[in-house]
Amino acid sequence: MSKSEVKFQKLNDDAKILGIGGLFRSVGNKSWAINLDFNGNTSQSLQFSNIPVLARKRVLNATKPYDLAGLPFSFTISNAQQWSVANATDCPAYQAHRHGKDSNQLCFVVQLSDVLVYIPQLEMARVLFYHDPFLARLSLQHNALMEDFFLSKNDNGQPVVTVREGAEYPITYFNQDDNRRFLTWVLLDSAARASFESISTNLVKNQYQKNKYQYWNFQFTPPPLDGVDIGLRGWEDRESKSFFVWEIISLNGLPSEVTGEIDFFHPGYERQVGGKPTVGDGKQAQAPDQYELDDDELSDTDKATMGLASERVTISFKTPFITNRVSRKIKSVSNVFGADETEVLDSRLSTNEKEDSGELPGGAWNNIDDETDDAHLYLGKFQSFINMVDVLELAHGYEILSREIIKLPRVGEGKKHWLSDTQNPRCMAVVNLRHTNQNITLFEIDTSDNAAKLSTMMIKGANKDVWISQNLNQVMVEIMKKSLGWPTALFKTAFTKDGFAGIPHPKSKNPGSLPPEEIGPWAQRFANWASRS
Repeated sequence: MSKSEVKFQKLNDDAKILGIGGLFRSVGNKSWAINLDFNGNTSQSLQFSNIPVLARKRVLNATKPYDLAGLPFSFTISNAQQWSVANATDCPAYQAHRHGKDSNQLCFVVQLSDVLVYIPQLEMARVLFYHDPFLARLSLQHNALMEDFFLSKNDNGQPVVTVREGAEYPITYFNQDDNRRFLTWVLLDSAARASFESISTNLVKNQYQKNKYQYWNFQFTPPPLDGVDIGLRGWEDRESKSFFVWEIISLNGLPSEVTGEIDFFHPGYERQVGGKPTVGDGKQAQAPDQYELDDDELSDTDKATMGLASERVTISFKTPFITNRVSRKIKSVSNVFGADETEVLDSRLSTNEKEDSGELPGGAWNNIDDETDDAHLYLGKFQSFINMVDVLELAHGYEILSREIIKLPRVGEGKKHWLSDTQNPRCMAVVNLRHTNQNITLFEIDTSDNAAKLSTMMIKGANKDVWISQNLNQVMVEIMKKSLGWPTALFKTAFTKDGFAGIPHPKSKNPGSLPPEEIGPWAQRFANWASRS
């Protein structure tokens, strides 16, 4: 689903955000909204659950492509908790460029050697925490993390996250490894959690009431974020040497106390063996070509939730970790839904919370582009394959030149870049070998979820490794285009039909794992084929 297909019902076409103001709600109302100023001298409010896509100079309801606005700028953070605080209007670069009625919004002020940088606090929180509507709503509720999640440890001392019964945390986000990882960071990293909880603390302390409405200018305490590289876009006033940030586009090298593997339980999730993977809230759904977001309606607890594409913020963790989508129940099925049971969505969605009184299917923003260098953490999925490579080295005289684990890319709207059972990234092992003056490359794809029956690809011949290193991205894209199939036409053109072969796996009752007695004969198959002239 492309970004151009998502439209806010209450906004004009090509609505450019010029100002992001304060939050408000009527007394007794559960949900907070936020004031926005747009081009055309218009103002409107949207529910705060839409904050993942709200940044200054962004264009909503776009009828054509727009380039990112502003001048790019970057620096490395040194203790964000030492930043000073000022209003937006105190920044000369803010005053020098057209903005909305948001001059009193609080900003962090960063003194660099040659420029004074003003970062709106809400924009900083947006890229730190607001990657989906759920966390946006949760941050405004006092003690919400403790009420919705239970933390414990397993027998190995590793943390376990359990979603409590009745919590609003949707299966939609539980099903995605990047959302699980980010929520796990918020829950388990002490600095991140303290920062997240400072949002509701400031709200309770600083909100005020006027007539029948409550108001609040967003404020929070950031984590220290030492050593994090931050990428920004905004407006620079060279005369005053000041820079006003419109949008943060990346946070790389986020520190984290979380390590290893964390099991993540959700009471609404049953691991389904043998069935087709579901979408949204565990319900299949078919969306229309274009639909509108109704910002005034609640979403229905009994209807599917569709993921909504948006401009993404690049995030990476300095110390990567894995979250495992785990179920206490296993359900054997042939199909999750038949064709006649697929829910066809109407042209309206709601990004608001789910309630029994809601009428619309849900829409779920997700703005994370997680580029954490974590492929090596999935090495254990290839243990049988690695054992076979070790046999090639020890028993057949092969020299291991290199081996690496690579995450396969998403291509189009395909889902095969995720393992259908855990929803962790699907990886490919690439091993370069040398034997009797011949270079050999092995490709092994993790299909432990039974998504495809795929042999190990073996490529041999002088200088073939050079072609592979130059064309590896193309190879991976072609694999995904074929829904986990080897790009044999591409290989034939590059190597001829005698330069590559698929070496079948031994049969196993456990996908991705082989009994020890099968490893030696499997290695012998590779050695036999490689020795052919």
